[in-house]
Amino acid sequence: MKLIDRYIYAVTSYLPEEAREDVGKELKSNIEEMLPDNPSEDEVYKVLVELGNPWELASEYNTKKRYLIGPSYYDSYIYVLKMVVGICIAVFLSLEAISWIIEPQTSGYLYSDIGNMIGALISAIFEGTLQGAAWVTIIFVILERSGVATGGLPFAKKEWTPDELPEAPVNNSRKISRVETGFSMFLTILFTVLIILKPQLIAIYLHGDNGSLDITSLLNIERLQLYIPMILILTIIYVAHLIWKFVAGSWNLPLAIFSAIINGAQCVLIIGMLNDKSIFNMEFFATISRILGISYENVLMWLERSIWIAIVAIVAIYIWETISPFLKFKKII
Repeated sequence: MKLIDRYIYAVTSYLPEEAREDVGKELKSNIEEMLPDNPSEDEVYKVLVELGNPWELASEYNTKKRYLIGPSYYDSYIYVLKMVVGICIAVFLSLEAISWIIEPQTSGYLYSDIGNMIGALISAIFEGTLQGAAWVTIIFVILERSGVATGGLPFAKKEWTPDELPEAPVNNSRKISRVETGFSMFLTILFTVLIILKPQLIAIYLHGDNGSLDITSLLNIERLQLYIPMILILTIIYVAHLIWKFVAGSWNLPLAIFSAIINGAQCVLIIGMLNDKSIFNMEFFATISRILGISYENVLMWLERSIWIAIVAIVAIYIWETISPFLKFKKII
């Protein structure tokens, strides 16, 4: 029956790939033994209630006991941990290397400079590893304790019922691409680290008259500091949202609602920053004016138009990202 298939799907979705088929067959056999011949929907419903929450049942089938991260999450945790730590190391290392290339911190002694550079790169690797591992672990602990593994609302304290079972997928319309999620995570971490730690790299680079490199930053670093706490908070929440997507594997209603909320918050923050003209370094646009040979006023006019185009694009993307998961529900229904 459809309800049994949905229950088996829910249980096995929390198990390692290699164990799902065998557990699914065993669980189906157990359920059939608990039911009379030609069972009604109500009888199936009562048996599933007796078996209990699929997430908890899955943990009984998984013989590998872990403590900080539960068995239902452990394989996903290790996968995401490796991915995020790798991304963090790559981002931290790349930005540190670029910083040394653009602004070499030389002391006049070759071996000392090489040692300092190697030390900075090792420090970047260590920092990337520590940051990635810490935040992934914290987020997974929160996800597990909050109850979103069952597809319910976070921290909802109520008895599980078969009404909460996800639909067994008959097509891929609800499926969430791991590649897309991983790429979003990479861009998010890259942007955040760049804005928080190395905003001066977003700049115009020109060779000076004496052969030196003249750097004119796009952003007013001092003004940017006012937004850093909110950027950091939203990034952590957004990465948690991406990990939730990764673990869930397919869209459900709580995830879609949370996505709409976090995307909306990011949209508001970005629009607010774009409308704050003091966040831009006006010398950057003066340099653009000199390079292109056009008036400073025209450059500012283009800036104003570009900001409005960006805002319209951001709002359009937000609307699509918000309604897209709900449209996928409709396709299945």
